[in-house]
Order: sequence, then structure tokens, then C-alpha cells
Amino acid sequence: MLTPERSPYIRDLQNGLLEEGKFLVRRAVLQTAKNNKPFLRLMLADASGHMPAIYFAPQAELTKILTFVKPGKILRIQGIVEEFQNVKQIKLMKIEPAAEGEELSRFWARTPLNRRQMYAEMRQLIQAITTNELKEICSLFLKDRAFMRLFLEAPASRTIHHAYIGGLMEHTLNVMRAAAAFIKIYPHADGDLMVAGAFLHDIGKIDEYNFLLSHYEHSEAGRLKGHTLLSFERLKEKLVQVKMHELTRAKLEHVLLSHQGRRNWGAIEEPRFLEAYLVHAADAIDSTQFIFQELKRNSESRNPESAWSEYSKYLGREIFLR
Repeated sequence: MLTPERSPYIRDLQNGLLEEGKFLVRRAVLQTAKNNKPFLRLMLADASGHMPAIYFAPQAELTKILTFVKPGKILRIQGIVEEFQNVKQIKLMKIEPAAEGEELSRFWARTPLNRRQMYAEMRQLIQAITTNELKEICSLFLKDRAFMRLFLEAPASRTIHHAYIGGLMEHTLNVMRAAAAFIKIYPHADGDLMVAGAFLHDIGKIDEYNFLLSHYEHSEAGRLKGHTLLSFERLKEKLVQVKMHELTRAKLEHVLLSHQGRRNWGAIEEPRFLEAYLVHAADAIDSTQFIFQELKRNSESRNPESAWSEYSKYLGREIFLR
């Protein structure tokens, strides 16, 4: 049995012996190494982040362990924190289920911002829209309690950016703020279309993920369609309730379909007019700045003396920390 110790957060793990850790299982997969030895590959998480882990053992032991090592379960573990192919991981030595009654707030990552205040600001930006048909379509979503309940809780992504409770709302508000700022810089652009498009661009993400205990996985619809098409479908459902000019409708739909910028990034079509491009730019700016900030914070926590971060596969580079 593991001895009771104060479990560190993932963001604070340093290379070397980990006497005890309490982490949530996001993923657990039984695999076979090149030498034909079986092992368990896991993704462990807490409110501060996530880290891969591996556990080698005989097949019979791994089969037994998999009865309690499942996504959404909390484990007590002991192991060695090490670098493997420039990625920090935990080489596990002991695994056991955590005791019942663990403080769940340790494993629920939440937006650090006040959701009431974010919601109020979002409403204000929508109320400032002067094009009635665009304000009406946005208001229909605000008044949809079932939709908003999920929207307020959903993450903006599974792991890449704003991957926590309230993350979708935080990200959406930032994109709306950027769109509103663009209006002052580019007065020739249609600001109402940009703000409405910014609010609606990721609405399908409430359908893209299944929400488990501090764990988000792609739903069946999310895997088969992706959030861009799911957002478009949700918009189409509400558009039947609004008398909207045909051109306005087509442009709003295009903003959603093109907001990821390029087809190989997930866009169904690439931006074909200025407002669509600016919504895509606002979306990309907010998600990318989050990756920079998280990489900086995590790198400084793990190695305060280093001037450079670990390599980020999402950015395709290390970043300068000074």
C-alpha cells in the first residue's frame, strides 16, 4: 500500500521519484512494446493539467488493474517522473484506486474568470448589435436554457486551449471582444456580422464532447462531423425562426463554416470575405495566445532557470521565456 503523502499537482512535478500522486484517469489503453511485453499507457490529469504515464507488468496483473483503471476514476500512484522523447511522463511503479470521498475540486479544471460577469458582458455585446435579424438570432440562443446550460459548462477544446469548465464561454467572449475591437480599426467591415459570427462560431462544441469528470472526450457526432458542421447545424435549426435577408443568412453561415481558416485546419470553406477572415483571425489569436501562456507557465513551473520552454507540437517550436 502507498503511504499517505501530500499529492503534488501535475504542473509541479519534477523529474525524479514521485512518492505519491492522486490523479484522474483520462485514458487507459493496453498496448504491446517492441519486445512484445504488455504495458498500460495512461493519460493522467488534475485541475492543473495532464501528463502521460506508462506501467509495465505481466498480462494477468494488467488485466486485473484495468478493472479499476478507467476514464473518470481517481488513482493513487507511485513512480518516476522522466523525460522520454522530449516529453515528460510518469513511469509507474504502483497503482491503486484512491479512497472514496476525494475532494473533486482538485480534479475539476475551471475557468479562473467569473462566469456571471462574462455572461453579462456577452449579453451587452449582443445588445449592441444594430442589425435586428443578427441580434434576434443571437438572442434566440441566449434564451435557450438547455443550450446555455451546456454552453456555460463546456470546454473550448479537449486538451489544446481553454480545456476546462467554462472554457468555451471564456474563449467565445474573447473572440467577441476582438471582433468588437476590429470594428474600430476597420470601420469599413460589418461589425454586427463579426460580433454575431464570433458569438456563434463554436456553438457546436457543446455537441462535440461528452463531459465526464474533468474529462472531455469526443462524442460520436463530434468524431463523425466535427464542431464546425455541428455549429452550422445548430445555427440552421434556429434560423427557421428568424426572418433574415438571404444574403445576411448566407454570410453568417459562411462565417461559421470558414472560421478555422483553412481546410486542413478543419474549415469547410476558407474565408471568402473580410468579416469571415477577421472572425477566423480573432479565433486563432485567442487560442494561440492561450497555448503560449500555458506553455510559458508550465515550463517556468517545471524549470524556473531555463530561458526556453519545452517543444510544443501545436506551435511547432520552443518559446523564449525571458
